[in-house]
Amino acid sequence: MSLTLIATILTGAAVLALLVIGKSLLIPFAIAVMLWYVIDAIAAHFRRFSIRDFYPFERFSVIPALAVVILLLMGLVQMIGDTVNQVSIAAPSYEDNINKIMSQFSNLTGVEIAPRLQHWLGSLNLGKIISNIAGAIMAIAGNAGLVAIYVAFLLLEERYFHIKLCIMFPDLERRRKIENMLQDIQVQIRQYLYIKTLVSALTGIISYAILVWVGVDYAPFWALLIFMLNFIPTIGSLIAVLLPTALSLVQFDTLTPFVTLLVSLGSVQMIIGNVLEPRVMGSSLNLSPLVVILALSLWGEIWGITGMFLSVPITVIAMIVLASFPATRTIAVAMSENGRLRPVS
Repeated sequence: MSLTLIATILTGAAVLALLVIGKSLLIPFAIAVMLWYVIDAIAAHFRRFSIRDFYPFERFSVIPALAVVILLLMGLVQMIGDTVNQVSIAAPSYEDNINKIMSQFSNLTGVEIAPRLQHWLGSLNLGKIISNIAGAIMAIAGNAGLVAIYVAFLLLEERYFHIKLCIMFPDLERRRKIENMLQDIQVQIRQYLYIKTLVSALTGIISYAILVWVGVDYAPFWALLIFMLNFIPTIGSLIAVLLPTALSLVQFDTLTPFVTLLVSLGSVQMIIGNVLEPRVMGSSLNLSPLVVILALSLWGEIWGITGMFLSVPITVIAMIVLASFPATRTIAVAMSENGRLRPVS
């Protein structure tokens, strides 16, 4: 075993240990970096906005971009709070519908529901379930103060980053190599976030129309949840279908809405996730599907639900960094989908 491989393994083990031990500080920083990317992307659109060759946001594009992000986050918090309050009011009617469904099932099949199952269904507290879902979403933004500080410093440091890079790497060839690597990371992460956001928004909008058509309660909340869950590979799409479908089972006293939602929402996820998204995303990420699933499991184990959301961007960054150095390029090739990576400059 070569010394380089041993050093790589030891470095990987040390980084993994650091991620586990320091997750209380690193999770807010990782969220801040993603928000920084989002703000930077929105700011770029404001910079290109013109009125007869006049660019009003050319020098101050960050300010309207920050305003957009803050308004979106405030709307998210308000929607979650309103939904939890509405569910607590409507919960008794849901419990009555559960009893009606059990009676219909018994009459239709002639099979008596086991007393233990009947007791469990009767004591099902939907308000608590949705409160837990909302709590899990709010937990991601639980360190909002620390995230805001990180974002502020990232925005302040951005203008001096190139100067620091020139001082840290005076050798032109080495600096160019680092700049190319950082440029690749920025382009691919921005492209991933941009395309994934558009595709997830389309999924959420279509799902919202279906939920309103069927008459499911709290359709805006479920559409927002579907939008967010689509950022979690594979598992997120499955959960996005099952949660609102399960609500319809207790909201209505018939199985027709349940079947309608299961088929329609499942079809939307399959068509957009398996047909539209691969065509739009193309092979820009060049990540092996197996690596995506493994990364989802690994980051979910290390950082919980936040790690699931961040698993793809973090894995893309890791692959680009590994591909930039000859000693670790073979690892990046193994992580890629087709083995074709950018040549080392």
